[in-house]
Amino acid sequence: MNQNLFLNRVMSYGAILGFVMLISHIFEQCAVVYGGTLSWYSIMGFEYLVASILYIWMLYRFAKSYSLEVMAQQSDVKMFSFSRGYGFVVSVSTLSGVIVGLGRYILHNLIIGHSEYTKSMISSLQSVLKANPETASMMGTYNQLFSQMAAQPEPTILQTLFSSVWSYFFAASIVALIIAAVVKKEPNIFEKNNSEE
Repeated sequence: MNQNLFLNRVMSYGAILGFVMLISHIFEQCAVVYGGTLSWYSIMGFEYLVASILYIWMLYRFAKSYSLEVMAQQSDVKMFSFSRGYGFVVSVSTLSGVIVGLGRYILHNLIIGHSEYTKSMISSLQSVLKANPETASMMGTYNQLFSQMAAQPEPTILQTLFSSVWSYFFAASIVALIIAAVVKKEPNIFEKNNSEE
């Protein structure tokens, strides 16, 4: 029963988190590719901060809800271990990374097109750098970097998925340390002893 609950909650919560993070990713990419100005980069930076906070908050709420469901199924000692919470948070985030990776591949490679996406990204970065006098003098150095970006081959779906899954797994492995410590529930042995007396 607990195994089914774990899988069901990971699938449902992972899908919700993945959809929200995918919307955030689409907005950020559109701001860079189709906006391409310093003000759009500022908006994107603010949106990224909000998305990061939302990511942590959603993982906490999901882990808290799951912990309460697990403890509700226990008839004797109510407990929810740190390791169970940690594994749950990492699993939910990793699944969301799969969804974001698939969405990113479809957006970059199928809808926009890899070459068009790369050209728009480079043009956007060049516009922002030229608007800053301090970086405008270093455009020669940046142009070498842009040439390397343009020469990059189109990533496969497996490469895109691995990159996305790894980033969400790595982020969750750090965030989960705090969330799992907050939502864990240890049995109160003193309360049990008092009831026996």
